[in-house]
Amino acid sequence: MSAPTSGGYQPQAPKPESPKPLQSPRFDVARLRFISIIGATTALLLSAVTYVWAFAKGVDFVRLLFVEGLSSDPALVKLFESIDSILIATVLLIVGFGLWELFVHDLDLPQSLTTTSFGQLKRQTAGTLFLVLVVRFLEVSITRPQPDELIAQSISTALVGGLLIVFSTWPRTP
Repeated sequence: MSAPTSGGYQPQAPKPESPKPLQSPRFDVARLRFISIIGATTALLLSAVTYVWAFAKGVDFVRLLFVEGLSSDPALVKLFESIDSILIATVLLIVGFGLWELFVHDLDLPQSLTTTSFGQLKRQTAGTLFLVLVVRFLEVSITRPQPDELIAQSISTALVGGLLIVFSTWPRTP
């Protein structure tokens, strides 16, 4: 049966579609920030492993104290190595949490681990790495190196440490 053409039922023309926002075929670049999850997770896992490694060095330090006595230079070197590992693990922890907070989501962390900018993350990392350099210098000085070796170590520690501090606090121009 056909529809009458006059005075009867007339099919309605389809309504025009409402305009859709322009859809770009380009990839949403903002989602690339989530790739930092890989870096943050890696830093946090390495931090945990390094803390365990520092604990093992601490146990070795205690063992050396019992075997060689309280005035043992090798035991003191082990102690500084343990402190060094703890500082490195802390750097990794700061970097891991910092990357997560900057690129993924805010975390409920103590103020000392909270990161609000990349510059702050850089300063925290540089400060801790400076401590690592100082501890390394103490490790070398305990082994009683030759004077020229000690002077070279002192100068290199001061230069690298100074550069770390300068570049981490250098003001960025927009």
